[in-house]
Amino acid sequence: MIPISDINPAKNTPFISRFFIIFSGLVFIFIQPKNNIDLINFFYKYSAIPCEVVSKSPLAANQYYFNKCNLVPDYFIFPDKNILLSIFISLFLHANFIHIVGNLWSFWIFGNNVEDKLGKTRFILFLTLSGFLSVLGHAIINQNNINPIVGASGIVSALMGAYLYLFPNARLLVLVPFGILFPTTIKAKYFMIFWLLSQLLIALQTSNISWEAHISGFIFGFFILKIFNYKRYTF
Repeated sequence: MIPISDINPAKNTPFISRFFIIFSGLVFIFIQPKNNIDLINFFYKYSAIPCEVVSKSPLAANQYYFNKCNLVPDYFIFPDKNILLSIFISLFLHANFIHIVGNLWSFWIFGNNVEDKLGKTRFILFLTLSGFLSVLGHAIINQNNINPIVGASGIVSALMGAYLYLFPNARLLVLVPFGILFPTTIKAKYFMIFWLLSQLLIALQTSNISWEAHISGFIFGFFILKIFNYKRYTF
């Protein structure tokens, strides 16, 4: 089930959402290397890596070559890497065209309405915290992993959680794959149930997608609005 749009127009211009989407696109087009080997090196140099986040130190050569985080470091590959900053840089990096289009399209669907209700300042704080906590959640669960974390999926998941809290009955236009793709509408709460089930399937089938970041982001997005008792729109 692929979301296309929501039938829930925002009242105010979503400047922050637009900036995030445009900036991420510019990073992908103009800053990320296009050669696969250079791109991998770029990710290791600038993006968050669970082993580094948990140990609070850059990845060492022996840890990389033996794929073991718990080895005593011999020498650091990128000794000047800022581990805290890498968590936030990761949110603007994407593995490929499909990855960035999927994330930013979903960001737009859910982000403009959440920004509309939170306001600019709170929305920036929401994005910052949700991005940080989603990466941290993935790192804590995968402490020995040395693979870079890239993408805004954790933030998008937090926006989905917030959207579910604010607009549980808002209708989404989605494409449903039954041999062919056909459009239909569905309430947000039912789409989110489908999405959560898909994350469980992902967790069982592959380790290449950070379902931990998705789930931790989603939980944060829903409950932070619930804790602060934001008004719900149950139309």
